[in-house]
Formats: sequence, C-alpha cells, structure tokens
Amino acid sequence: MAELAFQDALDNPVEIRTPSYSAILGLSPSKGARSPLLWNAAFKAAGIDAVMHPMDVRPENLASVVAGLKADARYLGGAVAVPHKKTIGSLLDRIEPEAEKIGAVNAIYRAGNQLVGANTDGAGALSQIEDLVGGAEALKAKHVTLIGVGGAGIAVAAFLADRTAGLRIANRTYSVAEEAARRLGADPVAMPLTHEILSMTDVLVNCTTVGYQDGPEGSPVPVEALAYLPEGAAVYDIIYQPRETPMLKAAASHGFATRDGLGMNLDQAVIAWLKANPGTLTLEAVRVAMSAV
Repeated sequence: MAELAFQDALDNPVEIRTPSYSAILGLSPSKGARSPLLWNAAFKAAGIDAVMHPMDVRPENLASVVAGLKADARYLGGAVAVPHKKTIGSLLDRIEPEAEKIGAVNAIYRAGNQLVGANTDGAGALSQIEDLVGGAEALKAKHVTLIGVGGAGIAVAAFLADRTAGLRIANRTYSVAEEAARRLGADPVAMPLTHEILSMTDVLVNCTTVGYQDGPEGSPVPVEALAYLPEGAAVYDIIYQPRETPMLKAAASHGFATRDGLGMNLDQAVIAWLKANPGTLTLEAVRVAMSAV
C-alpha cells in the first residue's frame, strides 16, 4: 500500500496498489459512482495496471487534494462530480476552451507536470450528433436548433458552436437564451419554436428535462409541429430514460433520423478516459469495454 500525502483531506480511505491510478472527485462518489466501473473496464481492456478510486472530498479540502494529485506522478487524471465541477477549474493549470465557455469541468488529465480540465458532457453529445448526421463534415453544413441551456445544455451548445452552419439556442426564459447565445456566438430564439424556425432546422436537439413525461406534454416542441422540419432532418434528445421520448417517437413517425442520450452518457466517460490515457485504445475499443459493464 502506498500512502497518499493528502489522505487526511479525504473522507474515505484510499489505498494505491498499482503503478498508476485515476480518481473521481466528488462529495461522496464512494457511495456508488459508476465511473470507477467504466474506467476500470477500459484499464483492463488496455492492459494498463491502474485503478480508478472514488475520493470523497469536501469543498474546503478540494485545493489540498488537487495539489496532492498534481504532485503525484502516478495520477493519470479522472472525473469530477458534484459539487466541484464549477470550482475545480481555478485549481488546475489550465482548462480546455470549451470547458472555459461552459464554466464547468467534469474531467481531468495529466499533461506532463500540468493538470488540465475538460468537459466531456458536451463532447459526448457532439460525437453522437456527428454520428447521427453522417460525420463532422456533414454537421458543418447543418443548421442546428438547441432547446434548453441548463448545465447539460450549455455544455452541448459549447461543443456545437463553430461546428455547424449555424446554431440557434432556445430556452423557456428568453434572457437565458440570449446570454448563452452571446457567450457562444449563436443566435437566440424564443419558445415556443415557430414553424419558420423549425423549417430552417436541420438538426433539432433537446437538452431540457421535458421528455421524462408520457404523452404530448413530454415534448419540448408540440409533436404536430415537428412536421415542419425539413426533409432529411435529424432529432437528438439527451434523455435516455425513457429511450424513446415523445419527441423522438413523433419525429420517427415523420421519417426523421433520431437518437437518444444513452450514447452521450457513455461517450462522456469514453472521451475522458482517452484524454487521460492517450495512444492506448481506439475510441470504439473503449466504448466496447465500457459498454460491457
């Protein structure tokens, strides 16, 4: 067992028995966080002798833990959980541009002696949307309308910005859409979406919690209005419980390509793992390993 210099700053015991390790930092990830299962499956598939450890950290102890991880060359990187996503960035050496725009970090990786913060929630959605429409180049030619800029929505919007022919942002509170659009260089639009806006939308993205409900009220856009989307449009919903939301069901009935958020949920972990372990496995190999958990 190797002692951690910052063990006293943790609220749970952690034993390092491998040459390298990763960690998920949160208030209480030791009580059931899924990230260790996913990361450890990928470590096994890659033949890397490493383990992800949950580390329970109170906000007042976060700086000590981050400093300890930076000083420990065995630390590869890892995940960040609540309540530290918005505060940990200032403790890192640098953060990626998208994470800076989002204002939150959910992943850390080591780059030499530096610790770098990233946000892979939006990256996970981007990879799924690109796959849905036929790739990154195809997405560049699409006009995208995104609904909802809460925590997940702003992350997805930040990764779509500058990767489409045009990004529109809608939110129940228009001033929130205006602020997000200003930050990201997008165009704000009011809710409910007009038929004109829908007719100019190649990809419709739902990042609201609307969708958990059954029936018409479970769609952020009136289901009958989806008929105004242009031929060949695609509809993406970050919700994955249920897999087929009312919006996706209605969109599919019109012949539009659809996808739920289950892949995003997996890919955010896949992309984070690859950032911490570059040059090891392909993205698809990590997906396969983590999907088996």
